[in-house]
Amino acid sequence: MRRYLLTRLALTAPLLLLLLTATFLLLRVAPGDPVTATLGDRASDARVEELRHSLGLDEPLWRQYGAYVGGALHGDFGRAITTGTPVWETIKGKFPATLELTLTAMLVAVTVGIGVGAASARYRDTPLDVAGRVLGIVLYAAPIFWLGILFQLLFSVHLHWLPTSGRTEAFAEPRHLTGLYTVDATLTGNLHGLWEALRHLALPAVTLGLVIGGVLVRLVRVNMLQALRSDHVDAARTRGLPERRVVLRHALRSALVPVVAVVGLQFALLLSGAVLTEATFSWPGLGLSLYNFLGNRDYTAVQGLVTFYALFVVAVSLLIDVVSAWVDPRIRYS
Repeated sequence: MRRYLLTRLALTAPLLLLLLTATFLLLRVAPGDPVTATLGDRASDARVEELRHSLGLDEPLWRQYGAYVGGALHGDFGRAITTGTPVWETIKGKFPATLELTLTAMLVAVTVGIGVGAASARYRDTPLDVAGRVLGIVLYAAPIFWLGILFQLLFSVHLHWLPTSGRTEAFAEPRHLTGLYTVDATLTGNLHGLWEALRHLALPAVTLGLVIGGVLVRLVRVNMLQALRSDHVDAARTRGLPERRVVLRHALRSALVPVVAVVGLQFALLLSGAVLTEATFSWPGLGLSLYNFLGNRDYTAVQGLVTFYALFVVAVSLLIDVVSAWVDPRIRYS
């Protein structure tokens, strides 16, 4: 296990460098100068040159690249042109909202994916199986913003059950401890704040989670079908174990081993989907900030946020690999 962990850590370094290089080059090949693209004709030439100098954009490209990589590795993600504040301040203030949305959406995705996928495999070629497969395809193919708008129309406009936007009501915000409203409200015993946080979280989390759940439905079903035909499941049946126990403790358990690795890969998709979800529901997280910076053509802020996303995804991928090797010992020796 130790050798596997050291190998994964060694492979993470070039992957990080590749991601940082790609982010740097993609934004540098964009047409126009970042400062003039952001400010347009609203600033004088002297002000433009002052900003370019303060951001290091007047330096040679290789120096910009060195400063960018060094800053990213030390937690310096640059400074936004439109607001004049460090990008790290935006990350620190907005990331808890995105993390809360992403974790809740992942919970929804795993619940739907495992539940529907396992049921479809258990009752193969029945109407329940057909419905589960169709549901997985529809959820995977549905655009996130379209699904979110449908949920807003149904649950907010017509039924008036849930709010359409925001994280909580104006005077229901819990005392800040972690930045995760549901956690902060629970820790402080604020039941009203917890209820409002859950009501506002429901629609965006379910929207994002269902789309990712569509991928897991098909994956769990395929692996579950293979597990149900395996020798150890047949042996469990011959011992006279109840079918429910055979399915849940033997077939489903072995079917979930490859799903763990895919969940880590889908986490990156959750973060990218959070941009559209946050924009649709006006959820005040990093995704909405990135959307606004893109609209304002603030390339330096976009570069900082995309860099943070890349670093975070790499860290999560490393964690998932370690968990997968711990769950399935065959991985660490492959």
